[in-house]
Amino acid sequence: MDKIGKYTISGEIGRGGMGVVYRALDPYIGRAVAIKTVRLDLLSQATGKDEALKRFLREAQAAGNLSHPNIVTIYDVGEHDGLIYIAMEHVEGSSLEAMLQQGRKFSLEEIVRLVAQIAAALDYAHGKGIVHRDIKPANILVGQDLKVSIVDFGIARTAASTMTQTGMLMGTPRYMSPEQISGKKVDARADVFSLGAILYELLTQRNPFEGESITTVIYKIMHAELPPLSDYDRQLPATLDGVVRKALAREAEARYATCAELLAGLRGCLPSPPAGAAVPEGRAGLERTQLLRNGEKTVRQAPAARSRRWLPALAALVFVLAAAVAFRHFTRRPAPVPPAPVATLEEAPTSAAAGETAQEEAPTMAVGLTVPVAPAVVPAERPASASASAAAKAKPVGADAAAAPLPVQEQEPPPVSLEGQPPPNAARNSRGFQEAVFFNGTAMVQIPAGEFTIGSPPGQGDEDEHPAHRVFISAFWLGKSEVTFAQFDVFCAESGRPLPRDEGWGRGSRPVIHVSWEDADAYCRWLSQKSGRRFRLPSEAEWEKAARERYPWGRKAPDRTLVNKKGRDDGYEFTAPVGAFPPGASPFGILDMAGNVWEWTSDWYDAGYYAVSTGRDPRGPAGGESRSVRGGSWANGPELIRSANRSSERPGSRLNVLGFRVAMDD
Repeated sequence: MDKIGKYTISGEIGRGGMGVVYRALDPYIGRAVAIKTVRLDLLSQATGKDEALKRFLREAQAAGNLSHPNIVTIYDVGEHDGLIYIAMEHVEGSSLEAMLQQGRKFSLEEIVRLVAQIAAALDYAHGKGIVHRDIKPANILVGQDLKVSIVDFGIARTAASTMTQTGMLMGTPRYMSPEQISGKKVDARADVFSLGAILYELLTQRNPFEGESITTVIYKIMHAELPPLSDYDRQLPATLDGVVRKALAREAEARYATCAELLAGLRGCLPSPPAGAAVPEGRAGLERTQLLRNGEKTVRQAPAARSRRWLPALAALVFVLAAAVAFRHFTRRPAPVPPAPVATLEEAPTSAAAGETAQEEAPTMAVGLTVPVAPAVVPAERPASASASAAAKAKPVGADAAAAPLPVQEQEPPPVSLEGQPPPNAARNSRGFQEAVFFNGTAMVQIPAGEFTIGSPPGQGDEDEHPAHRVFISAFWLGKSEVTFAQFDVFCAESGRPLPRDEGWGRGSRPVIHVSWEDADAYCRWLSQKSGRRFRLPSEAEWEKAARERYPWGRKAPDRTLVNKKGRDDGYEFTAPVGAFPPGASPFGILDMAGNVWEWTSDWYDAGYYAVSTGRDPRGPAGGESRSVRGGSWANGPELIRSANRSSERPGSRLNVLGFRVAMDD
């Protein structure tokens, strides 16, 4: 399509449930515009055409009569070859929804700036007798310098109006007020409620009424208790909780009467800067705290007072330095290491208190395996690596600007390849499968070759888990546990990378978080270089074969003894030390394949891949935008921690719910 009306089309901006938005040019005045159209298949139905026409005319009339710097200007409305369109102001930027999905974390000052503009625009519209009724992040465009532009007045009504049709909800349920859901008359306070929901999400990275179905969402809006902000970020001012609760009051009379009142309450919660202190102008670094599908989001926990943890931090630093030298020493030895004393690692405790102690004592939880203890090595001083000190700062691609990947340093001399030889210290584990431990405590379990059924049977699971089909997987090795902070921190020390953040939950034997796919891949290459074997990320099919059953432990419903999942009844509010739930091991003895943290795989993600998957050692599509992730996390419930559940994330994302485990060629 080259033209719509007088406008020359130059590209597509986006698609929605009603139609397509194009980028275009007004040839008469040379102005860039956005052209919003209705889908042609809707227009082919009489009722669809009538509703689309009404909605478009409402948007044109409502927004066309509003002139505000934070409301997108309507220029024209018309029909072209049976296509209804609106020409409006073109805004360079992205929706607030896209920014949240991409991991944008806003500071309190930035949140106030956003809310102030939204509030000003809504109060202006309310003053003109217009209630938007569909305020949500998708309808808030954010341009340069956080300038806000509100769009889509398609279901706007004059104050005191009701739903468009009996029994027909108009609006987005997760941001709708109780009176709108109930079909009652609405006024400006309905938009106040929606703005309150957006404010809550900006503060916590979680929608207050999240649910996997419309029924669940509506129930939460109408009946559920609102989780306090402190559940997600203990650094937020305590007074903010009262502001969001008043904005989200179920009874309209109990809410703020205007958006300006809500804004005043928000501003009153900001800490006052010290006298003469300059207010920082820089934006907060990106921090992705949501994942992944079905609208289920995770939360961020503020670090505890760091001053109380300086001794463990110092001990960890000494451990990292000693281990780094030990690893170099290990890889440079030309002769076999003489027998060393052995020690049996005990099963991890399942209480939170015990878990905190365990993470300081052992870098892994290789349950039931006798592991050689490396002889102590006194660290020697050596000059700083020139390549590390001269490494350029990489452009951040995920949540942590400071965690951008740096090149892995070359190790001298290069290790001799051990491919095809049995791993050192291999022995049968309690499940009868070969298990071996490598130099940094990485325990690997051999998964024998064979067929299994990947995916979910008809009528079960999600669409991307179908069709279930048989695949043959060659023998490979999989990490018995997720990679820990202790292991990853040593890699960072040797490669010159910044340490990933731990959210204040602890390091040691807890699974590493805030690592991108590229970070995980670089760790695998480093581990290969150090050990002489090919370490990598597992494929989706390999991961699922190792997990087996509905859950790794079988078909029994998850409980507090089996998995670290959503809730606190399992003894952990967030991540748990790896191996803390030994009864939840897979048939091969692999730990934590459900819950704790999502795990990167090597495959690109494609929802329809199972329909074209090869029958032997499938490795996913040739390319894509996102990588597959598996297993669910501490923030997810039973449905998302199923073994067959598939999800995805962009390779550059760094989340507090996402880590990885390694695989190794046989």
